[in-house]
Amino acid sequence: MLSTPTHDHHALIDSLTEAGHASLSDFDLLVLVMGGCVPPSKATALARRYAEEIGPPACLEDLDFSGLTSLEGIGPVKAAAIVAGIELGRRSLAGRRPGARLGSSAEVYNALWPAMLNERTEVFSCAMVDAKLRLIKTQVISKGTLTASIVHPRESFRPAVRNSASGVIFAHNHPSGDPLPSDEDRRITGRLQEVGRILGIPVLDHVIMGTGGSYYSFADSGEIEPQPGGYRGMVLR
Repeated sequence: MLSTPTHDHHALIDSLTEAGHASLSDFDLLVLVMGGCVPPSKATALARRYAEEIGPPACLEDLDFSGLTSLEGIGPVKAAAIVAGIELGRRSLAGRRPGARLGSSAEVYNALWPAMLNERTEVFSCAMVDAKLRLIKTQVISKGTLTASIVHPRESFRPAVRNSASGVIFAHNHPSGDPLPSDEDRRITGRLQEVGRILGIPVLDHVIMGTGGSYYSFADSGEIEPQPGGYRGMVLR
């Protein structure tokens, strides 16, 4: 439950400008959002109501445009702004900047998990790196239940070939939250490794994202043959 703020709307704006956004509580931030939709005198009451109905701030991401506009005080313009703000925040966390080093499964996880957070279907992505394991770019290959028919080697390696990658790291999420690989995950990984050997673009790792910071690395588990160049497995989580 979010705590009730002790400041009025104008005092919160003063706190934001003087002490920065980190000084404000979750509830304070929600009051400021609502203050842009309704008179400040009504913002606190609506913020309290929505805090109880929606839950913690992370639950806002579950609300789409139509869900937001159904809330009292939030019209189309404000709903669009909230959706845009949440998406910008997600994108600011998602992925490392090109040139950042992906030298371990932990670094891969930290780089890619924000893009897969709250996905309700499996998202299969490819991180392409150069010979020094510096990130070239990441690209979503497919969305949906992970099967051999969806994860086709030709499509999986097409971005790597186009970007002259020296190696690839595949990653996908398990919406169930359990990162342990299925038999199909293992079959696909083996197939991708074979294609990588033919193309001369080795598969350095395949990381499965779970929830709560959990993940499974095929490189860590020894199911992917180590490649020269420095990519190393961390302690299996």
